[in-house]
Amino acid sequence: MKQKIKNAMILLKACWRVLMLDKELLVFPILSIIVLGLLAGSFLWPLYESGALISFLENMSDEAEGEGNSEYWMMAISFVAYFVSFFVMIFFNAALIACVKIRFAGGDPVLMDGFRASMARLPQITAWAFVSALVGFILNQLKNKEGESPGFIVGLLGAGWAIAVYFVVPVLVSEKVGPIDAVKRSVSIIKKTWGEALVAEVGLGILYGIATFVGFAFFMAGLIFFGEVTESPEIALSIWTVGAIYVLLAALIFSTLGSVLKSALYVYAVEGKIPQQFDEDMFKHAFKNKD
Repeated sequence: MKQKIKNAMILLKACWRVLMLDKELLVFPILSIIVLGLLAGSFLWPLYESGALISFLENMSDEAEGEGNSEYWMMAISFVAYFVSFFVMIFFNAALIACVKIRFAGGDPVLMDGFRASMARLPQITAWAFVSALVGFILNQLKNKEGESPGFIVGLLGAGWAIAVYFVVPVLVSEKVGPIDAVKRSVSIIKKTWGEALVAEVGLGILYGIATFVGFAFFMAGLIFFGEVTESPEIALSIWTVGAIYVLLAALIFSTLGSVLKSALYVYAVEGKIPQQFDEDMFKHAFKNKD
């Protein structure tokens, strides 16, 4: 296990080197957040201005215990929100992965390379966004049902689904297949990269958890200055602002590192090539095919 963790850290360091070569990769997750925010604002603000949003929420409150039409409207709106969110995230993630693959092949990608790749796979991305939204929506509805046992089962189903579709986006970028075939390909690749590959992903999650804990420390420090003892709200606000920026930046960096790692695993498992910036001996020890 100690060696597995060591291999995982080596992998993550290699992913960091890729990010340092192409810092513009961070633009894709940033754009994803901006686009989602703009879409949400452009939809909700007119409804709020017209009063329709307030009226709808009031109707929801009045019929919370009934079987009114508002429940079905809310379900429909929730699904649309799921679909739009998944589409935007998958579109920009596909663009990021396309650029990473160009770097692995020895090229020097630019942002437009990623956007062209995503546009070329727009039908596949749209179909996969629909499937992802549908599965996510169904799992969320089941999770909201009463009872602890169903929640535990739904959690297992969600975890299994997340593992099964781990390589779907790289498959969509590299192979012109539909969502069902993409899931099948993803499962077959998972079988080839089982072991340190998942340990590396867990290692990435642990490092992100540590970074998040540091962000929580900013929040606690702000509370100390905001308290009655020091009564320094200006300092507290400054600390919270720095903490929020830090947490957002950490989320962007670790999200990008995750996509780089996923791309490296895909290239090695499918193409049998060692991505540039990665050590050949390390890769051969870390990923042992189980054919």
